[in-house]
Amino acid sequence: MSSGTKTTLRELNDEEVRRRRPPLRPRPHTHRAPIPPPRSPPTDRYTLIIDPTHPTKHPQEYLVSKGFENADLASCVKYLRMIDQHKLRRPNPVYRAASLVVNDPKKAKVAKQDLYTHMEQLAIASLDVNDADTCDATIDVLREVFPNSSRVSRLEGMSLEAKGRCDEAITKYDAVLEEFPSDQRTMKRKVAAYIGAGRDKDAIDALSKYLDTFMADVRAWEQLAGMYQERGQYQQSVFCWEEVIASEPSIHYHHKRLAEVLYTMGGDEDVRAARKYYAAAVDMSNATDVRALYGLALCDARMRKKNGKGKGGGTEVLDGDGEVPVTELGQHAAGLLRKMYTAGTKLGKVEGGMCAIVEGQLKTLLAQ
Repeated sequence: MSSGTKTTLRELNDEEVRRRRPPLRPRPHTHRAPIPPPRSPPTDRYTLIIDPTHPTKHPQEYLVSKGFENADLASCVKYLRMIDQHKLRRPNPVYRAASLVVNDPKKAKVAKQDLYTHMEQLAIASLDVNDADTCDATIDVLREVFPNSSRVSRLEGMSLEAKGRCDEAITKYDAVLEEFPSDQRTMKRKVAAYIGAGRDKDAIDALSKYLDTFMADVRAWEQLAGMYQERGQYQQSVFCWEEVIASEPSIHYHHKRLAEVLYTMGGDEDVRAARKYYAAAVDMSNATDVRALYGLALCDARMRKKNGKGKGGGTEVLDGDGEVPVTELGQHAAGLLRKMYTAGTKLGKVEGGMCAIVEGQLKTLLAQ
């Protein structure tokens, strides 16, 4: 921006509303009675290859996972506990570790209650690695031990989903929710089953009902916003993205996605609002978000065209507050884009012809 104005990109985002959400209530602890070990442990199919020169992103996870090489059950148990504690998703290593532990629980020295937790991990990991037989065998053991468990019923529903029998899975989830209406995981699995069955409207209704209870689930609001956007229900999508921004106001990605929906709606006020959210995304990303920068240029071009002030159009068009010329942000964004693509070309990260394409597109926008 030029030095003659004191208005910053952050000041343009004057429509943020920060609201606090009530915290989720923890689910009551359910006691599980001690039970005998499983009758038929699943087979071990996977071999984890450890490359010491390429450790994982989590050093602690890498150090623990070295126990797979020699079937070190103590390391496997430690690894599974870490996965459960941090709610991580590591299908292949979890499948390997849980298989070793469940195969020899006495040597692994795990308590019975912990053993069933590891069996649950094994069932889910088996679905992720496309081993339905191991999953079903594990669920059968758990069902014998816990005949009335909602968690086992949810595992059965997940197994049905993996086999493409989504309608049967929905029936299974409905039975669980009839007894436990606020079972968070089952409610989310039901949404996934509706999506798998191609019943998008039912998925939206189920996800909306879920958010009536768990309003602080930001990822659920984000998913609902995307589903509304895919169906062309942009006003509802805007509402959902505003809920996301209210919970996570400092993440530039959310501001950019809301701006994209507003720009698609196309009304004068919508474009002005989109411009402000694009500006916020640029500011929060330190002007590194290419789509937000291009969005600023698009919004300015749309506003100039709407007001009939194209190239050589005379008096400069101001924004909604009557303070900042609409061309100023567009030109600033265009300049940053040129610098980014030029630098990328010099570093070999961008093809040489791409700069010419970007330059041509920007000239077209700025000349409108």
